[in-house]
Amino acid sequence: MKKIVLYCLSLCLLASATATAQSISFRGGASRLLYDGRYFPDLYGTNVSPIVPSFDLKIGWTGDKDSPYDRACKQPEYGIAMHILGLADAPAVNGPGMGNVYSLYGYFDRPLLRAGGFSFGYSAGLGFGFCFSKLYDPVTNPWNIILSTPVNGHFSLGLFSEYDISNRYEAGLGFYFNHNSNGAFTFPNKGLNAFELALTLGMKNGQADRPEKAIRRYDDFRRHFEFNVQASTGVMSNEARFDRTLEETGRGENERHFKYSLDVSALYRYCRTHATGLALDLFFTPFCDRIAANDGRGETYEPVSVGVSIIHDMRYRNFSTTLNLGRYLYDNDGLARNKILYQMVTVKYHFPALADTYVGFILKAHKFKAAESFQFCIGKSF
Repeated sequence: MKKIVLYCLSLCLLASATATAQSISFRGGASRLLYDGRYFPDLYGTNVSPIVPSFDLKIGWTGDKDSPYDRACKQPEYGIAMHILGLADAPAVNGPGMGNVYSLYGYFDRPLLRAGGFSFGYSAGLGFGFCFSKLYDPVTNPWNIILSTPVNGHFSLGLFSEYDISNRYEAGLGFYFNHNSNGAFTFPNKGLNAFELALTLGMKNGQADRPEKAIRRYDDFRRHFEFNVQASTGVMSNEARFDRTLEETGRGENERHFKYSLDVSALYRYCRTHATGLALDLFFTPFCDRIAANDGRGETYEPVSVGVSIIHDMRYRNFSTTLNLGRYLYDNDGLARNKILYQMVTVKYHFPALADTYVGFILKAHKFKAAESFQFCIGKSF
């Protein structure tokens, strides 16, 4: 708990020094870990889902009210935030358990509804998580197979409601889903999933301008179809090799390989900030023969998997986030058993002056909880 207090104090000093920030908010609440029978019995006990304290400090800015993107998004807030998950307070049934997780991430809060001083909307965040103590160790802490690396990825998605107490202060309530994982770069890596219910208290540097409904501004946006071609690559570890060497020697070996993807998509952009469509996804696992050599099943795997996905793209200026919900048409790469559905979250930055090319990062997962890989992507829109 002392570390949490120290981090909160350091973040408050950082926030007070950020004079250009238009809003500063503090969120405090409780997070409940999602129970997973694969590993929770050894870590926290059978059917036990720990409830731990969680905190956020957010430093945000709002856009220009004359921007068509800001008007379409009802003047969203974007910025940087620090999330603290107090897992060190959760007692473990065997060994030291888990240490606190500290996540530094960028966020985007978009109101969907404004009425008077009340607002309701959604929040999304992506960044990095850090765990400095009680990490996995095959000898001293073999039960913490959730996180095994001090640096991992952080993803959050939630709903919030806020009320303007005055021109300067606001209070709110939010419900969030938080995920931390290293994207199979190092095993063990079951991933951390938690639901958070929290209260928020915020302070603004002056009242943010609200959208002016009475003024109709000209917007040159036209509905249209978009087409994207995207290639991506990332590094992931061979879990079968890790499991085999762990069984044979007591210490798992992380044998890392490249993984590739190719995606072709068609979307209909029906407003400036939203588009929906379909994608054909090809996934290449060139080390599938190494998986077969280590998993002991005696099977032959294929390097190419094919899937089709429904995609939704949310764009704000040159940034966009694309969500894919896909189904495999063919999959036999040996990475996991009985994979049917997959999910992808892609965060991209577009370069309109460079023939509308873009770069970004992809988080691919299965069953909405088990991250398969992080990948870097490059693509082009037509």
